[in-house]
Amino acid sequence: MIYPPVIPDTNNLIYVYCITFDKPSQLELFGAGKLQQFEHNSLYITVKIVSETEFSEENIKKNISNEEWLEIHVREHVSVIEKIMETQAVIPFNFGTIYKSEDSLKQFVEKYSDDLRKTLQYLKNKEEWSAKIYCDKNKIIKNIAYLSNNMSDIELLIKNSSPGKAYLLGKKKKEILEKEISIIYNNYSKKIFTTLNDLSEEYRLNTLLSNDITGKEEDMIVNASFLIKKESIHQFIEVVNVLCKEYENIGIIVNLTGPWPPYSFIKISE
Repeated sequence: MIYPPVIPDTNNLIYVYCITFDKPSQLELFGAGKLQQFEHNSLYITVKIVSETEFSEENIKKNISNEEWLEIHVREHVSVIEKIMETQAVIPFNFGTIYKSEDSLKQFVEKYSDDLRKTLQYLKNKEEWSAKIYCDKNKIIKNIAYLSNNMSDIELLIKNSSPGKAYLLGKKKKEILEKEISIIYNNYSKKIFTTLNDLSEEYRLNTLLSNDITGKEEDMIVNASFLIKKESIHQFIEVVNVLCKEYENIGIIVNLTGPWPPYSFIKISE
């Protein structure tokens, strides 16, 4: 049952943060009695009791459109999970995961008990880190003769051609430039990704984000999540720092953040 016990209230719902093997020791940091523990099948589920007036399916949809409300609750959701995962592996739940009763939560745990245990065991002593690789197109263009033999060849042809031929080659140069930039993006993204993946246990490739979403002038060329053994984290960060220094002059930027709740590596069979 949920501990500390909660006085039954038909307006109460159960908000779920994460599942762990061991009883979390950090819950009191978020306020006395604010978070509860639900133990079932020797697994611990960290929850909080919330009201239908705020977290019913209908009301949560309304509240999500309120940016201030959303930011406060998302921050709390992430901070609870991150604090618990400091000391043990966690299976994080998505923000706003609600169960209407203890029985429905028990049914979930019983149904997926084997997968939950296997996943927690697999995640032990590992962390999820995000690596986003960006490319400064302007710097690539400035260094294009050094980075692309095709571009250096056409520059030489233009230089040694008649005015008429040079004009036609100049038009062709623009087409070649765009193709060469794509090739450069692809080559460097593969090279850096392979280097990082060799230090990880597993990876996930995520959707590339547009400049409008990232707010950056540089183009995103890789958006990946890596699962890394804790003993390898220091080496992983050091390698990223080396890559940043190695490629900064040609406009390659590696943005590493973490650790994150391991959403990318949860394996629950439907």
